[in-house]
Amino acid sequence: MNQVVIFGIMLAIVILGNILARHVPKIPLPFFLIGLGAALAVMPSLRNFTLDPSVFSFAIIAPLLFNEGQNASRIQIGRSLTNIVSLAVGLVLVSVIILGFGVHALFPIIPLSLAFALIAIVTPTDASAVSAVAQTNPLSDSQMQLLSNESLFNDAAGIVAFDLALTAYVSGQFSPTDALLDFLFVFFGGILVGAVLGMLIVNLRAWLIHIGDDEPLIMVGIQVLTPLLVYFLAEELGLSGILAVVASGIAQGVERDRLRLTSARMQIVSANVWEMVAAILSGLVFVLLGLSLPNVIVSALRGQAGLFSLLVGIGIFIYAAKSLVRLLWSRTLLRTGKKHRWRNAVIMMLGGANGTITLSLAFSMPQIVNGHSFPLRQGLILIAATVILLSLIVPVLVLPFCVPKQPKRNRQYVWLRRMLSAGIDAMRDESVHHSEAQIVADALSQEMILNDKPSRRMQRDIFDTTIKVEKRTIEALRVNGTITHDEAHYYNRFIDLNDFTADQRTWKNLFLRLRFTFNMGRMYKGLDEAQNAFLTTPLNLEPIFWKRQFTEHGEDLLPIEQAGYDAVMKYLASAENSQNRSAINIVRRFYRDRHRRVHTDSFDGDVLYAMFLKAFHAEFEFIQGAFAEGKLNREIMQRLQTRITFDEITYLQNQNSFIA
Repeated sequence: MNQVVIFGIMLAIVILGNILARHVPKIPLPFFLIGLGAALAVMPSLRNFTLDPSVFSFAIIAPLLFNEGQNASRIQIGRSLTNIVSLAVGLVLVSVIILGFGVHALFPIIPLSLAFALIAIVTPTDASAVSAVAQTNPLSDSQMQLLSNESLFNDAAGIVAFDLALTAYVSGQFSPTDALLDFLFVFFGGILVGAVLGMLIVNLRAWLIHIGDDEPLIMVGIQVLTPLLVYFLAEELGLSGILAVVASGIAQGVERDRLRLTSARMQIVSANVWEMVAAILSGLVFVLLGLSLPNVIVSALRGQAGLFSLLVGIGIFIYAAKSLVRLLWSRTLLRTGKKHRWRNAVIMMLGGANGTITLSLAFSMPQIVNGHSFPLRQGLILIAATVILLSLIVPVLVLPFCVPKQPKRNRQYVWLRRMLSAGIDAMRDESVHHSEAQIVADALSQEMILNDKPSRRMQRDIFDTTIKVEKRTIEALRVNGTITHDEAHYYNRFIDLNDFTADQRTWKNLFLRLRFTFNMGRMYKGLDEAQNAFLTTPLNLEPIFWKRQFTEHGEDLLPIEQAGYDAVMKYLASAENSQNRSAINIVRRFYRDRHRRVHTDSFDGDVLYAMFLKAFHAEFEFIQGAFAEGKLNREIMQRLQTRITFDEITYLQNQNSFIA
């Protein structure tokens, strides 16, 4: 199968997994992705899928760690440097030595050098993995920062230890002195090269900003290419590409601190791009794990069922043993405060979840050793996969008993509705520019609707009732002699077409465009009018068309529409309750929009801009006041403030859609 098609399928799986995780929050995202990835293995073209570890490290791990590096707090790294070095270097080396000897002693089937290699595979942690499994029981900021910073640096220690152990197995020789020198060269050389390259690229970007070439395409493009370039050059020099990428990422963070409020558009685009890239690549890691598992299990079962059980048992033992070592290390050697030291140690133990690097190292084991097939390769991969799965499953089961209950926070959705209501209220108080203010109020109301979408059936029932209400009102006007029979007839056709238009189905939209194109072309006998009609949304064109139709017959649509509109608004106000409020808002917005377009030929773009600014200012003042009074916590305050900022940007980029 074409590689592009395979990537497209995996991307679709990542999207589907994220959708499922949002609707079933009790199950962490990685489990959905692993399960869906395993389901992909039934496809004939993917049954014998093999993961190329070099491509995996270059295209997935390098960008992920670069992003983590540029988002890492250099202040926090400095403050917790002792703990980071302790976990990233000391714990890795001690675990490899102690558990390597232990595994070989208990399971002689695994040679000592391969036992060291196996432990080196499962020591690197993945902060994104533990963040995913702890989503229902959030860890404290200090704990997550320590786990994240640990995962940035322990990858290199694990990789170096793995390479040394694997080299010893292949060659049959091992020199402690050479191993130590190699470790220091690869470790610190990678950091040095990454830092130097990172700063050079930062200076290049600063120069481009200085000469005015800070377009997002240029700047973000360079940023995306940076981890690939740095990783490639470091690996070519025989250094740690992982540490080089992390160091260059930290250098990029320095640039962000320098920029502050300059090149704001580039920084916003960069943040959004990296958020998407990181989410996709993290998802692909677990999809690839799920896709690879069936092949690994089948290969292990081809030997004998007893061997499969033994390998899984070894994986369980390694996870339990390395967790115990991590627990004792965290309790005795980490500085995590004097209170709740055992509980903090347990949380740090559970935070040692495995993911990207473990998977990459497992698949990087050679298939051929000294001219012969490597029979233990699939078995070692199965053991590593078992450890990965356990490191994801156990925290889900145990963390709820370890993490202290968080105080109940204000729900963001509730405050979002209140914030939008503040903007709407500001528009309702506007008396000079009522039409423009109503456009802004309806746009803000639509944001509430998108966050609380009602059932289509309820919405349809309310529309049917409003149509009947308006028709009864028009009939009463005809009976009383207020309007003529022809006016009532044409207005009823207008109402029926309203009902047809409000459904907004694709085929109805196309039908209406063709109908208005024909009628407007015939009415004005011009191709330009017909073309404009086809390109105009039926919801916008319909009131204009009927207004002109009434004018052609010497009749006035405005008082008739006003009577129908007032009757509908009165009914909607009386029928609204907590169950149908969202549906009522959608119907009310439709009638308000129609009413405006019937009564107003055009809107003042400058006034509309001023009204939007006034509404955004009212929203900001509302959340600022709530925060000052202590009703709103800082996290939600920042999210709502970001929402206002993005709303402003969205309006500026789509101004014409509000007056078309």
